[in-house]
Amino acid sequence: MQPNKYKIPLSTKLSYAVGNIGLVSLLATMGFFLMIFYTDVALISPAIAGMALTVGKIWDIINDPIFGWLTDRTKSKHGRRRVYLIYGALPLVIATFILWAVPVGLSNTAAFIWIAVTYIIFSTVFSIVYIPYTAMAAELTQDYDERTSLLTVASIGAVLGYMIGSIFVRIIVGNADTPQLGYMIVGGIFGVLAGLSVAFVAWRVKEPVNFKNVTSKMPLIKSIKTTFKNKPFVMLVSAFFLTRLAFTLMQAVMIYFVIYNIGESRDAIGKLLTIIMLVIAAFIIVWNWIGKRLSKSISYAIGLTIVAVCLFASFWIGKGDMNMLLIIGIVLGIGMSSHWVMPFAMMPDVIEYDEIKTGERREGIFYGVFGLTDKISRTLAIIILGWVLEFTNYVPNAEQNTEALLGIRILFGPAPAILILLAIPILLIYPVNKKSHAALINSIAQKKK
Repeated sequence: MQPNKYKIPLSTKLSYAVGNIGLVSLLATMGFFLMIFYTDVALISPAIAGMALTVGKIWDIINDPIFGWLTDRTKSKHGRRRVYLIYGALPLVIATFILWAVPVGLSNTAAFIWIAVTYIIFSTVFSIVYIPYTAMAAELTQDYDERTSLLTVASIGAVLGYMIGSIFVRIIVGNADTPQLGYMIVGGIFGVLAGLSVAFVAWRVKEPVNFKNVTSKMPLIKSIKTTFKNKPFVMLVSAFFLTRLAFTLMQAVMIYFVIYNIGESRDAIGKLLTIIMLVIAAFIIVWNWIGKRLSKSISYAIGLTIVAVCLFASFWIGKGDMNMLLIIGIVLGIGMSSHWVMPFAMMPDVIEYDEIKTGERREGIFYGVFGLTDKISRTLAIIILGWVLEFTNYVPNAEQNTEALLGIRILFGPAPAILILLAIPILLIYPVNKKSHAALINSIAQKKK
């Protein structure tokens, strides 16, 4: 098996990016609207919703690494990764729908059970599809810059999915007879979108022949332990966890911040999100260019520094200052754009670092742990928000007390900014760059001769 360094056709890059449209749209709907759906529409206690989601995360700790490990050991006529996309598309549609189909008038106990069970089902199916999808990126090419190019195009698909998930939910719910029905329609529409996106990738993107039947022989426990001996991976996943937690926290509390702290209607959320996402999309190519001239990690650190400054500034925005928030949103989008490219472009590079140590290609287990980190950070942000709302005596659809308003302001600005500042030093000393990665590829090639 020789290293796969050829340039990926643009048609393949675009086809791969389609998967992100559907999958990221699901993550966006959950990040922006799941908690407020539970609290303000289903009228479930924030603490109950938070505890139920915690149960789901406990299962995630188990399932993500296992599914990643299984894909590394899979042999089928469809390859190691595509087979999961083929057979996971339809279950993903169903799991997404039931996530948003919460019955009316549940007791606290029934609400806890419903949220926990439906979230576990969704999270399991999502992992079965998402982990092999992301792992394919490391196999399509081993070239340092070509991976950045692939993930840049994929990030554009992710931005499109994020815009669809964050903007169109409000439109769908607003045009439904009731918010409850609106969110059920959201579950159906976005479930179908995700299923079709995954099926399209399975149809159009083929696994390279030299990776299709390369399977890992390492036992599960040893595979997990060995993963955490990979220093670049541990550094990357640590920085990514802090950053993803920060962004999801900001994302989840944004709707509360705009409605209760700024005093704007829900329509203002769509305007703010549209501006941020358009700026993110416009600067993805810029960060691709910067990443090829600096290292990916340094580029990422620069973008995060911009984000941290903006988040600290947002704390001082008061009632009626929506225009100031929109201005900050423009600059925020510039910095956030780096997050949409760099960590995902950095991730495939750690695979070769592992291969030189173990002699195996284990993309699945690495992306399983990486996906676990992603999902834990996303859910932890929602849990934190739920408990803060509970302890500050938040009241749905009403004027909020001083404590609740302060909690919302802190969670939107200073708290995520501090998390980001903790991630930046890790990125500044990250050891993998273009030169060191080229040396790894050469060493692997020499071993195979």
